[in-house]
Amino acid sequence: MDIRRFRGKNSRAAMAQVREALGPEAVILSSRRSADGVELVAAREFDEQHIEALGGAEPQVAADPARELTMQRLQDELVELRSVLEQQLKGRSWKDSAGVPPVRAAVGQRLARLGLSRGISGSLLDAVPQRGGLDAQWRIAMQVLADRIRTARPPAIGPGEALACVGVTGVGKSTTVAKLAGLSALRHGRDSVALVTADAYRIGADEQLATFARLLGIPHVSATTREALDEALAGFRDRRVFIDTAGMGQRDRRLLDQCEMVAGRIAPVTLCLVLSAAAQAAQTKEVVLAFGREQLAGAIITKMDEATSLGGVLEALVRTELPALFTCDGQRVPDDIEPAKAGELVRVAMALTEARSRRSTVPGAVAS
Repeated sequence: MDIRRFRGKNSRAAMAQVREALGPEAVILSSRRSADGVELVAAREFDEQHIEALGGAEPQVAADPARELTMQRLQDELVELRSVLEQQLKGRSWKDSAGVPPVRAAVGQRLARLGLSRGISGSLLDAVPQRGGLDAQWRIAMQVLADRIRTARPPAIGPGEALACVGVTGVGKSTTVAKLAGLSALRHGRDSVALVTADAYRIGADEQLATFARLLGIPHVSATTREALDEALAGFRDRRVFIDTAGMGQRDRRLLDQCEMVAGRIAPVTLCLVLSAAAQAAQTKEVVLAFGREQLAGAIITKMDEATSLGGVLEALVRTELPALFTCDGQRVPDDIEPAKAGELVRVAMALTEARSRRSTVPGAVAS
């Protein structure tokens, strides 16, 4: 094997030297920044045994002064770093990984498995100091992600005020409205809460909320026009009113009519956007913009118990800066709803990713 060291003022200059000296088949064994720019160690005719020796000799990965690591933990880190190096050596990430330290590349791979886009992942990586081992840098990246997820105290709804849940079809608005009404009834008494159905499109919407109302022991009316809604709010002026709205696609023209119907009524109405935890980032961002970021008090994230990844919804929250208010992880009313916590959202996202990874390593298993 022909192994050489190359130095350049930047990665492009160093790579040009590698190609000139070793040809297009050369592989990058390591890279680091030096006082003069970038230093690359490259080789030709790479063999499998050498990468094992290289991985075992990586001092930055083996040592994490923040805490004692078990031997198994060290082996896991080396296996992950070896995977990154092998991708570089096979040319699969030649352009992207040239000049990127293996630990940093491994953190980037973990962020991708979390379901985050390259843009958000790069932004998180830029905030992580390039020191310490893989686990140390990963913990910092997750803390940075949690810090960028906004949360807010659930809006306080007083007598004569209303809260309306809006969102696309199938995200669980009706159940969420019933949960919020149930929590309010437990806190303030059933005589201070009412339910209103403003969904004129879905068959059975009125019956569903009426059933919740009977179970909770609170009044319920259907109001599918502006006039009927004003009348309902006036009739419940001594109560806290929770409104269920119609679900429709974010590109449906009737969406604006729906928002205008519940907003600007005779009583103050707070709008909360209900989002599915399983939604993709692009779709979720489009939904937020469709409903109008500026008029939304925050997001209620549902179906946490059904999601296999939270990357999409977390990315959308970061990009839109929409605060998370509640998370829901089941169908029980008024249970299975909790105030949102950024750290807990990140913890669940990591757990789901680890579960997918374990399933993918089981023979015959299909990764979701």
